Amino acid sequence: MKFAPMNYHYLRYPIKKFLDKVERSPFNSIDLYCSAPQLNLFDYPLSRLIELKKEIEAHHLSVMAMTPENCVYPVNFCTQDDLTRESSIRYYQRAIDTAQFLDCPCVQISTGFGYFDQPREEGWKYCRESLWTLAQYCEKKDVRLLLEELKVTTTNVLITSKDMDQMTYAKETIDDYFDNLGDKLQHIHFNDRGHTVPGDGDFPMKEYYDSIKNRGYDGTVSFEICDRRYYRDPDKAIDDIVAWMKANTNEFD
Repeated sequence: MKFAPMNYHYLRYPIKKFLDKVERSPFNSIDLYCSAPQLNLFDYPLSRLIELKKEIEAHHLSVMAMTPENCVYPVNFCTQDDLTRESSIRYYQRAIDTAQFLDCPCVQISTGFGYFDQPREEGWKYCRESLWTLAQYCEKKDVRLLLEELKVTTTNVLITSKDMDQMTYAKETIDDYFDNLGDKLQHIHFNDRGHTVPGDGDFPMKEYYDSIKNRGYDGTVSFEICDRRYYRDPDKAIDDIVAWMKANTNEFD
């Protein structure tokens, strides 16, 4: 497996602080979370993108995956509202273009949602149409499109691995995901409860890791650390991830 931290909990700092920390860690790649002020896909000039690529390369890092902002206003490619849906597709198109420029092999997106007072099938219809459009664009750009399901409070389109909510909230197991998705499972977010560092919550993270390993998974894994407790000292979160990995896995041997 190939592991990488994400910069979500560094959004109160310049991107360079995140890159500096990762370069000093055992990791050699990143999951690039795209949000202002670090990387605003709605308005990010080419000159800044060139600078970002140079910074990543100067830190001897690669971009494992890119995760654009999802499911927040005004991004929603499953909505019945045509203007929002079309602008969301253009937004993800820019993300795919950016990934290609940064030599990033994949872009991870999440489903939007249909109106909650309308039939689920309507949102699912627009979801399929939007994904088809984006998948065709990805094929031309040689970028893979990864789709993440969400909690029932966030979406009414894709909830479980059979639909393809986040695993534990949907009362599913590691084996459910491998059984239902097979080789379509290509990227994993490895976080404790509430998007926290492994060991900071109450999930059986060692058991999860062992189950993933036992299934022979050889894909990518990133740490999507979003809880605000890490905003003031994001470097410590990276240190704690590394400490957990060294104590519970052989990945850094």
